[in-house]
Amino acid sequence: MKDIISHLVSLGLKHYFIAPGSRSSPIVSAVVHNQETRKYLGIDERSLAFMALGYAKSSGLPGAVIVTSGTAVANLMPAVVEAYLSQVPMVLLTADRP
Repeated sequence: MKDIISHLVSLGLKHYFIAPGSRSSPIVSAVVHNQETRKYLGIDERSLAFMALGYAKSSGLPGAVIVTSGTAVANLMPAVVEAYLSQVPMVLLTADRP
């Protein structure tokens, strides 16, 4: 996971909006240990997704949202639809269920 985050950072993806969960811990750990990343923590996936969207709209650079699996991913849908309709880049990093 560390290599994936390092690669994303090298592509300019440095802002990560994180709703921690047990299944997404490896992703979060890789982001936290990368000195070039900016981290924004929250507990509400929907709000974090809109924060990432707002960041992308204001900066012109994508923000990444990190969530655990299951319904956490579904909570991102309103912001993803808005990003799609606005043609604003958004990256979703989600965990998978075993």
